[in-house]
This record gives sequence, C-alpha cells and structure tokens, in this order.
Amino acid sequence: MKNREFNEPKFYWELAKEYINKKTKELTNSEYYIDEKLAYKCVRFSSMLKHTSGEFAGVNFQFQVWQIESIIDIFGTKYKSGMFKDLRRYQKALFFMPKKNGKSEFAGVLHAIMFFIDHEKAKEQYSIATEAEQAKIIHKVFLTMIKQEPDLLGLVKSTVKPPRITKEDGAFEDEFQSLTSSADTKDGLRPSFLTVDEGHAHKTIDLYQIMSDGLAGRNEPLEIHLSTAGYNMQGFFFRLIYTYAKKVKKGIIKDDRFYPVLFEPSEEDLKNDDFWKDREIWKKANPNLGVSPTYSYMEGKISLANESEEALIAFKTKHLNVWCDKPMTWIKSNVWTRGQEKIGFTKLKELKTKIAYGGLDLASTTDIAALVLIFPTESGYMDILTRFWIPKDNLRERANRDKVPYLDWEKQGLITATDGNIIDYNVIKKDIQRYCEFFNIKLLAYDRWNSSQLITDLNNEEITTLVPFGQGFASMSAPTKQIEVLALQDNLNHGNNEVLNWMCSNVVLKRDPSDNIKIDKDKSIEKVDGMVALAEAVGVYLTDKKEEEEINPYEDRGFRFI
Repeated sequence: MKNREFNEPKFYWELAKEYINKKTKELTNSEYYIDEKLAYKCVRFSSMLKHTSGEFAGVNFQFQVWQIESIIDIFGTKYKSGMFKDLRRYQKALFFMPKKNGKSEFAGVLHAIMFFIDHEKAKEQYSIATEAEQAKIIHKVFLTMIKQEPDLLGLVKSTVKPPRITKEDGAFEDEFQSLTSSADTKDGLRPSFLTVDEGHAHKTIDLYQIMSDGLAGRNEPLEIHLSTAGYNMQGFFFRLIYTYAKKVKKGIIKDDRFYPVLFEPSEEDLKNDDFWKDREIWKKANPNLGVSPTYSYMEGKISLANESEEALIAFKTKHLNVWCDKPMTWIKSNVWTRGQEKIGFTKLKELKTKIAYGGLDLASTTDIAALVLIFPTESGYMDILTRFWIPKDNLRERANRDKVPYLDWEKQGLITATDGNIIDYNVIKKDIQRYCEFFNIKLLAYDRWNSSQLITDLNNEEITTLVPFGQGFASMSAPTKQIEVLALQDNLNHGNNEVLNWMCSNVVLKRDPSDNIKIDKDKSIEKVDGMVALAEAVGVYLTDKKEEEEINPYEDRGFRFI
C-alpha cells in the first residue's frame, strides 16, 4: 500500500471524523446516536495495533475504508433513550468476504477493542472454529498484536493449554479463549463477545448454539461471524446467518441489531458464465483487492481455473465468494493427456530399478477391478502403470449398452477379461504375483472395507506389504489433491492409457465443509475404479514418505548446532 491515505494515521482520523458526521446526520431523527468519543477512541486504538504476518508484519494496521466505518458503526452506535439508553445498537454482525482479505487480522482488531476498550466487567471472549488449527488462527493473531505493544503485553497473561489470554480488572478477570467444535464444551459459559470463524465449515450447530445462547446473560452481547463462501448449503451458517444477513441487507427483514457486510457478485453478475474473469467483479467481491489479494495472485488463480474445473470452482468459491455445489469435471482432458510418454519395454526396464507403490480397487465382482502402480521420483515426477480386469460374459452387450469400447481395450491388452460372469480373483492374484516379482513394490494399498479372500491369500504369501486404506475424506483428500497438482504440473505420466483417461473424465468429487475432497463413486455415473486405485497408491506413498521424514528429520537439511 503505497498510497498516502492508507499509511498516515491522520487519514484515519479524517476519515473517522467525516464518517461520524455523516452518520450523526443520518441518525438525527432515529432512536440511535454515535458516541463520538468512544468511536474516535476505538479508531485511534486500532490504528496503533500492528499487523501480525505477511509483508506488513510489524507495521501499524493498514485500514481500508470499510474497516474504519465498521468499527465506528458497531462500537459507536448506541440507543438515545429508553431501557437500552447508551447501550450498543448492534448485537450481531456478518463480515462475508473471500480469502486473503484480512478477515483474521480484522477479527484480532475487534477482539482487542472489546478486550481493552470495552467497559464491561468480567469479560469472556471466545473465538470458535470447526477445527483446532483454524481456531488457533485468530487466537495467534490477537496474541501477536498484544506482544507487539509493550503497554498491552504488561497487562495480560497467556497460556498454551488451554489457549487462553487473561487480564486482571480490579477484582475481576477478563479472558479470551479459542474453542473448537470438538472441544468438551459445557453449558454455563457466559460470553460477552463471540467471533465465529469460517462458519461455512462448521459441520453442526452444536458449539455455536451453546455459545450464542450464552450471550443472553450480557447487557451488550456481541456476536460477529467472519466467513468465506463454501459448499455446504445445508449447514446452519448458510441457512441461519448468511441467508438472514442478505434479507436484512435487502430490507426484506427488519433487524436493527444485525450488521451485514457482504462482498460478493450480484445475482445479475452470476448470469454471465464468464463473470469470474471480470476484474470489476473481482473488485466487488474483494474489498482489499490490490493490497491483499494482489492482482498477480488473482491472475495466478485464473490460470489454474482455466486448466481445471475443480480449480475454477475453488476460485469462484474462495476468491469470489460464490456458493457452489455443482459437480463438475475434475481435471480437464487436455491437461490430463498432455505431454505423455509411451511406456514401452525400455521404460519398463527402467521402472524395474525403482521403488513402486500400488493401489488395488476390487469393487464388485461383476464390475471392473483395478491395480495402479506409481513410481515416484525425488523431483516429483511420477510414472503410472495400470492393470484392469472385467468379467468376459456379456462383454459385447455391456460395451453396446454403456457405449464404452471394452472389446477394443481387451484386444489392445489394456483390460483383461476373465472367464465367467464374475471377475476371477485367481487371475488377479497371479497377475499381482508377476508384478511383485518384476517390480519392487514397497506397499500395496487396498480398500479396508472391501477386502476379500484375495487379500488374505496375498498377505499369506508375503510377496509385498499390503496396507488397508480408508475411503473417507481423512484418507483420500490429500492424495486426490496431490494428483491434481501433479497433473497441472505435467508430473504424471500414464502413457496416455485410454482406460485411465476415460475414468479420469468420469470423476466427480465430493467435498466436505472443511474443503476436504474425495472421488464420489455415487455421483460418478461411469467407472472411476482406476482413479480410486491411483488415489490409494498416491496416499500410501505420501504416508510412507512422511513417516520416513519423521524418522530421519535431518537427512536432507543436516544438523544445526547451537
């Protein structure tokens, strides 16, 4: 931010004065007023805080106009008279904007104002998130802001377990704590201020409900949601917070205590299929565009989105704040098939000297079974070998029905048709034995919930190490994401295998609220067995690599002497 207006505190003071005067006039005939002294105090205090990460770490907070206005509105707007005289007007707010727009830093500022400026005694502040790592973010930001100000640091104490910040206020104690949905949270908490981080990722309403209900015991409760769009439109955040905020902003619902700040494309914008390429829409959705995120960052994401439907969905959702739930092509065919090297006899002899990892997807005995071997290199490049089996009976009818060239693939040796109307597992067993004799297969993953006598037989023969592999998000997300990265980097060589190409084009991904992904066999109408086996192979390789690094943490970087 080279612009003078964002660097000089004088600008904040001038902006605050201008906005306070504007709001005071607007509220003349209403039941509210602006507490000018408190509003100025909040703005001045906030401008003394320092950024905690990135290029501005250690620099006084670089405010955007919307942030200054929000601070004045939320903390400075009060009731003129009646039973709520001089109490804050706003009790709930939503800041809805894409990633990289400083939500966490701004949340830290809000917590600092409530912790050090707000007058309430025995304050209890909480930041809640769906997972521990996410919950740590705002806690770390707030604590780092405090550590950079000696006057503030001398007032607080902090603990790691539980992650807690406290401050003595005479006979009372103020506290800040971060909680997760997995925490053993009990009724009885009395929050005075609550931030809900990335509400779209919360799987259940339970923790939020407990904390939100606890606010009822305070005279001036404040609940602030900070979130990006997501994929879970059945979750409480979409239904109860986001949708409600939109109705308040449009005037459909009158709720003077709700403060909605939403940065997103309009419904009219979304009618254009190419809206995501429009820089004006980037500006509309990203209030800090040009600072964070930068235009170069957005251009980089656009490049990925042009190559991958999955990256396009992620760009729309995470960087333009558009809710998405439509299944789309995962990796575009031109990306998946480009730069492929034929895997012939010479290549096979080369692969014989390398370590391999495998994935075995047995599926149904009447369907396609798949074995995928990967040969990773230190540079990240990965060769892929495949083997597919299918029942021979009714194969022609099946090919005509499914409009899939199974017969051609069988002639080309791309798929093996075993006699009978079910897959002959003895054939699979013999093929795997031959592969294990020829290649150095370190680990072979299989579906832990779909094992069979074949797995028992292979284990008994001890020809390789078989590893049961989960099919849920926890096991499948990392390898599935890694496959996409490798494809986009031209680091996957499958020899342009037609069967695997077809299966890749069939993939539909399933995504959970925490942005974990896996191949969705139910929504992938056509066959994806080879891609599932590939994910298993990549998954067991990543796990093995991680374990090796943990055993030998200094192997690549040497020892450091102190």
